[in-house]
Amino acid sequence: MTHPIARPAFSTLQIWAFRDLLKRPCESLLLATALTLTIASVGTLLVFPRALYDTVDRLLSAAPSIVVRRVDATGWRPLPSRVAMQAASRVIGVVSAKPRIWGIVKGPQGPVTIVGMSDGDLPAPVSDYLARAPGRGQAVVGPGVGSSKTDGTLQLEGVLRSRYQVTGRLPDETSIFTHDLVLLNVTDARQLIGLAEGYASDLAVDVFHGDEEDAILADLTAAFPWPVRCITRRQSAGIHANGLNRGAALGALTVVPAVLAICLLVAVNIRRSMGRQTDLGVMKAIGWTTGDIVRLQLYRALYVGLPSAAAGICLSLLLVYWPAASWLGRIFLGWETLPPLLYLEPQGAVTLLLEVAGFILAPVFASALVPAIKGATTDVHDLIEGAGSR
Repeated sequence: MTHPIARPAFSTLQIWAFRDLLKRPCESLLLATALTLTIASVGTLLVFPRALYDTVDRLLSAAPSIVVRRVDATGWRPLPSRVAMQAASRVIGVVSAKPRIWGIVKGPQGPVTIVGMSDGDLPAPVSDYLARAPGRGQAVVGPGVGSSKTDGTLQLEGVLRSRYQVTGRLPDETSIFTHDLVLLNVTDARQLIGLAEGYASDLAVDVFHGDEEDAILADLTAAFPWPVRCITRRQSAGIHANGLNRGAALGALTVVPAVLAICLLVAVNIRRSMGRQTDLGVMKAIGWTTGDIVRLQLYRALYVGLPSAAAGICLSLLLVYWPAASWLGRIFLGWETLPPLLYLEPQGAVTLLLEVAGFILAPVFASALVPAIKGATTDVHDLIEGAGSR
């Protein structure tokens, strides 16, 4: 019985190309490093705004359909909870209306958002991890909120200054919703922000169909006995999108250095390839075909380019999505504490990075192949004599 002959995993040309790279290790390493850093820097500055957009979009998907706030000539005012709920419930299309107690106060490391909670008001992102609301004098904090390491307490300062016992910490998985959040007992929250009993910060309204959000605004606004401002979920997304337009500036900043880096890499690659015309002449003299020479150069470029692209993509993802990577937020968005975990949308972020890698690698590969094709189609004597006359 005859057994089929196993084909080698690598062809002779592939092994030759790899050994040829090892003959010039410093040159190959410098090219790989330049490609990796170029892809990583461009990819990071393009993926960061995309990650912010995906994170905000996912966050707003769990927000109420419409938020109603009472306003006057001086700005925001607390609204009477019972009157507001009755007014909203009379509007056709409203499914539910819940008053919310929340505000921004000073924490140990900067401003934090406090939310007053009772056992029946735990929101969906929190109810899966928290069995009951905090009691009087207790606090449950998000991943980005620090507390005293000595006694496990948290000092907050609003209308008054008070210290709370930290009884729980929300997991990192909820950071997209709860990064700088502090959950308090509803009575403690009222006292901390100076909100009287029977009043709420705003009203969270849910409608039957999402498409009804804009259509119901006029009726909802007219239903209240005082001026209100209604913000739909779609409008909130637009507000945050405008705030993230600074990400477009990041993309613009990458254009000039990226083009310069690509031009430099192409120039180096062409000069390196043109300097090897003698080698091409010797290869042709001993029987190498044009196809063999082109494939050899292609393998050389792939051995350097593909690992560099993979390393650059991984480095970009690490710099954007690693929880402790806060330098982008500090520089471009003014974040003072560790950022929330950004949401990774593989279909968007990875596709963008692959496009960046292709944009950078394509001219580099072309600069390696075009001189090889030109040299492979030139007469052997012209190659050798031309190299000797230089």
